[in-house]
Amino acid sequence: MRVLILADELFASREQAMLARLEVGLADEGVRVIHAIPERSVGRTSNPGADVFSQAITYSDVAMPFADRFRAASLARSLDELVDDEQAVDVIHVFGGGVWKLGIQLGKLTGAGVVLEVWRIGLASRASAREHHGPPIVYLAPDQAIERALLAEGPGATVRTARWGVHVHGPSRQILPEKGMPSVMIIGTGRDAEPYVAALTGIAGAVRNGRECLLFMDARAAHRAHVWPLAERLGLLSRLSLIDELEGRRDLVLLGDILLHPEAHGEQRSIVLDAMASGMVVIAASDPSVSALIDGQTARLISKSSPDEWTQALTHFLSDRAAARSLGESACKFVKEQRPASSQVRAVLDAYQWLCSSNAIPFRPST
Repeated sequence: MRVLILADELFASREQAMLARLEVGLADEGVRVIHAIPERSVGRTSNPGADVFSQAITYSDVAMPFADRFRAASLARSLDELVDDEQAVDVIHVFGGGVWKLGIQLGKLTGAGVVLEVWRIGLASRASAREHHGPPIVYLAPDQAIERALLAEGPGATVRTARWGVHVHGPSRQILPEKGMPSVMIIGTGRDAEPYVAALTGIAGAVRNGRECLLFMDARAAHRAHVWPLAERLGLLSRLSLIDELEGRRDLVLLGDILLHPEAHGEQRSIVLDAMASGMVVIAASDPSVSALIDGQTARLISKSSPDEWTQALTHFLSDRAAARSLGESACKFVKEQRPASSQVRAVLDAYQWLCSSNAIPFRPST
């Protein structure tokens, strides 16, 4: 089986670690993987070690009205040049809503089946079996809440579930050591400023309570949420560092003690699972569409997103190292048992095999 992984620029940047794990896992199962990289991301989204297991081609990520047909034709030519076979690829696995139409158009040209990864619940409304005429399509849901939304929005659509997973080797270090300044990693898109106002105001409250910490935040999210003037008013500038594409910097994020996620937009983010697997404390806005967030077991959840809630949560874990480490160990155990990377690979491979089977029958959703 030959599979093309097609990701848009944002997804390729943020989830390069997850894509690398998936490509390596598929290659271990005998799948030949080709990775389509956005031209503007070349050099920024490489997966160390993944090149051994996959081949790469580039595509134009300058989206214009009616351009998908031409971009798909260019991609099809690149595949033909790379693969000396009548059927260049069997499956096109699309990550990121920005390239859904491109992936479907490429499926029409190549005759390949298309898997659309519905990584956020907001994409479910685009799922409808009536919209597409051409390649067979499977919607892949990384969470049961997204699966239910897909089935409600697109009756008759083929939906499979493949929960995202990560590698777990146990907590690699002890968080919140006695010596050294605690570090808080703040992730998210920044599209909605209100949660960041509440979270940063809450952090400032913890600092006033005498709980010192360093803050690291994604630069693009900070710009969108207008964090800099807010941090200045709150007196947090001296401890705040902005990092380009922070979620893609797993080497940096997983050195932190606490992962803070103020948004609740029904989005799956593998960095949250990676943080749990490393034993970090996760403090996040409550999100019913993300089943891995379980209050008291995998994370401390903030239900109302008020500054006081953030202050109380951060003050508690910065004050009580034993409680912080206990929650980190519990989260690590959950991920090891419920979200291993191997399970994701098996579920994805099952979806591919179903899609390529001439005897494919509708797959009943999980319960």
